[in-house]
Amino acid sequence: MIFRKFFKTTVTLLSCMLLACSLVSCKGVEITGKTEDVEGYSEAECRIVIGSERNRYQNALGSNIWNLPVENQHESTYGPYFVSRIKEFLQDIKTLNLLAARTGIIATSTEMDKIRTISNEFYDSLTPEDIEFMGGCTVDDVVHMYTEYFLACKTADYLISDADLEVSDAEVKVIKIQEIECSDSAEAYKLLELVNVEGASFQYYARQNSENPEIERTVSKSDKTDAISTAAFKLEEGQISDIIEENGKYYIIKVIDAYDEDATLAMKKKLETVLKSKAFFDEYGEYKEQHIVRFREPFWERIDLNEYSESKADNFFSLFNENINF
Repeated sequence: MIFRKFFKTTVTLLSCMLLACSLVSCKGVEITGKTEDVEGYSEAECRIVIGSERNRYQNALGSNIWNLPVENQHESTYGPYFVSRIKEFLQDIKTLNLLAARTGIIATSTEMDKIRTISNEFYDSLTPEDIEFMGGCTVDDVVHMYTEYFLACKTADYLISDADLEVSDAEVKVIKIQEIECSDSAEAYKLLELVNVEGASFQYYARQNSENPEIERTVSKSDKTDAISTAAFKLEEGQISDIIEENGKYYIIKVIDAYDEDATLAMKKKLETVLKSKAFFDEYGEYKEQHIVRFREPFWERIDLNEYSESKADNFFSLFNENINF
């Protein structure tokens, strides 16, 4: 199961990258090929993460989501499925902490000061109902979980530190075009003459004649190449294409913005995230596969997401993201 799909808006890049993966080896770390004999997190420590994430989903979508059915999974409803995914996530955090210990990655005194600060801020904001659902957690439990998560993130950052993640604007450049779509070639050629008349409004003719009402869109260099995008990137801003035939249709396009800066930046960040994810998989995959961490504590079976409905605290990860940088 891809962890990213479940937590598609959660925490940092690390949470997006913790997948069930099976790729190549880590930097200079000996592969032992065994199930690790490690102690899991306490119930209170796990419930801090479970509670915050439960509340984040529940605050946005309502408590009924836990009873919704899920398909093609071992669990039949979303509640147990959610708990199972949190368990997998925390097993990955533990695995990355094993790797941190093997590679000498630690939290510095300055970093621990930041962790203690956000731990106190998070804990002080909890209501009695929050603390009840989070297993009667203490501030020390919060410090420990933030430290474990921090070291996991720091280790992930180390794993991709040597990767070539630079993406140039030229690779992902986004331009904005207007287009006219026609099924009849004769009509297309007639419209081509009209839009090329001096002073003619391409937008007017597109709105009046295009079979596709969506006359304006962006095209990226990193998108799949087709005849329209190929033609678009040969044009300067303000230029109009000749007739472009694609999939039995006829198109005329005009470039109205030869460099959409905001869209290009967004595309660049998206591609860099993909590259970081791949670099992480390449380094972490086999280590995870060969150093298996399994939590077998019985409390996982009795977690009820419908308990303590008055608990609302949902900022465990957002507080981390706002205050910790890599």
